[in-house]
This record gives sequence, structure tokens and C-alpha cells, in this order.
Amino acid sequence: MDGQQILDTKPIGLLPFTPLMQRPAGVDAEDWLRRCVQTADSIDVPNKPAYLGSLAVLGNLIYEPETISNTIQEETMQQSNIIEYWTEQATAEAHQQGLQQGVKERALEDILEVLELRLQPDAARTFKPALEAIDDSQRLKQLFRAAILAENAEDFRQALESSGG
Repeated sequence: MDGQQILDTKPIGLLPFTPLMQRPAGVDAEDWLRRCVQTADSIDVPNKPAYLGSLAVLGNLIYEPETISNTIQEETMQQSNIIEYWTEQATAEAHQQGLQQGVKERALEDILEVLELRLQPDAARTFKPALEAIDDSQRLKQLFRAAILAENAEDFRQALESSGG
């Protein structure tokens, strides 16, 4: 699609896509991006930071992030609802991963403690590598119960093996 024609007519809904469009002959990529940003910035829209943020997100499909950030002022992008949303999503995802890791570590500690107390200290060391390889919290919960009920190390080994370990 001819990007210059879109820049000339300035349809609000298409301007964020212009960095992806065909640029005029003789115009390098960075200059084209600059023109797209300048044109989008000249449009009167209710939420300019979000508008420019959407142009930045789309531009990231073909431009290096450094080029985008050098072309669009960083403070404008930081005010963008899109950038704010992504930051919140990344933070929530990292928090969830941290919680899951904590649950796994706690379950592993509990199983090893039960094995050490109920069976023998060597049992905890013997099974630790196999238990550390398990990521499924439900499976770890089942193995915790199996450790409590195991009469000996062989009972727990069978439970571990029957649950896929």
C-alpha cells in the first residue's frame, strides 16, 4: 500500500499503520518513520500518547526498538495506554510466575522434610533430583501425600514412578 498517499490524506485509523506501508522511492527507513510520526503527531486525536503508542507498537514489527524510541519521544510512549497495559501485563505475569515458583519450592521442601523424618535422611537426598524436575504443583501435592503414607523408600519410589517420575 502506498504510504505517502495515506500520509497525504491523513485518515486517522490508518496513520498508525504507515510505518509498515511502502515508502516513497529514495526515502530511507528512518526518514520514513520520522515522517509517519510527524504526520500522526500533527493529527488532533483525544489520546495522543496512545495513538502514537499504537504507531510505535506497529512500527516495532519492522524497525529496531532503538529506532522507534529515538523517533518517538520516550515520555510520550510512557504515557501511552498501550505501553501501560503491556507493563501491567508483564508485571502480573512475573508475579504469577514468582508465586508458582514459590509454591513449587515450598512443596519440594515439604516432601523432602517428610521423607527425611518418616523414612531416612538418605531418602530425601535420593529423591531430590527427581522431585526438583517436577513443575506440576498438583503432582507435587500428590507426592507429598505419598511421602506421608509411605512405609519405606520403596513405597515412595513406586508412587513417584506411577505419577510419571
